[in-house]
Amino acid sequence: MRIVNIKNFRDIKGYSSQDGFVIKPYMIFRGGALDKLTIKEQNHFVDHLKIKYILDFRDEAEASLAPDKQHENILYERISALKMQSHDQYGFDFGTMLQGEMTKEKYNYLMSYIKAGYKEMAFNNPAYHRLFELLLRNDGYVYFHCTAGKDRTGVAGFLIMIALGMSEEDAIQEYLLSNIYLKESNDELCQQLQIPEKLREECRPLLYVQRELIEIMIQSIRVKYRSYDEFLLQEYNFDNEKRRRLKEIYCE
Repeated sequence: MRIVNIKNFRDIKGYSSQDGFVIKPYMIFRGGALDKLTIKEQNHFVDHLKIKYILDFRDEAEASLAPDKQHENILYERISALKMQSHDQYGFDFGTMLQGEMTKEKYNYLMSYIKAGYKEMAFNNPAYHRLFELLLRNDGYVYFHCTAGKDRTGVAGFLIMIALGMSEEDAIQEYLLSNIYLKESNDELCQQLQIPEKLREECRPLLYVQRELIEIMIQSIRVKYRSYDEFLLQEYNFDNEKRRRLKEIYCE
């Protein structure tokens, strides 16, 4: 069954590490909000995908605008992955922000805001702490998400890839996959809001992920740590034994 009512829905799979491990399919799920999920899709989450946990990275105000549809057999948690105070009610929901007039000042503010978010998001983030805990628990699969499944969720996906021993470049490519999965819903949004073609291109950094942004996060890690091993240990207490267990569960 194809899930059609979630933006950017996919599983992380098929990547190979240098030591020969391959990420198994249908175990690590990521995407956007679940506010439009149908009963049939909710049941598919439980019966076929075996998802037991939903971890919502939105803050309280943002989640209240589009609450997740919750299945009684799935445990729901919401822990904001934003480590900076938003000056509006939308968090990182840039699609919603486009509904207002896009001035140069507003665009510059949004870009500086998102770049600042990427500089901070990877460090000692309680939402990502919880994600690693649930992944290691291994008593049911986890679906983690934000609004569009691209920024907060994208950083989480990157960190999972690194923890599993995948290359930095493969982790970046997994992050950039969101641009393929988001195209249809973003095109529909732009048509619905009657955003002209020129403005669509100007607003692309707000609707799609950018290599520049994930590299801002990578550079912020490199400034502080000599390696990803040191980063994972110091920021998430994720030592070699936990990484071995993570590989054992999610790789073959």
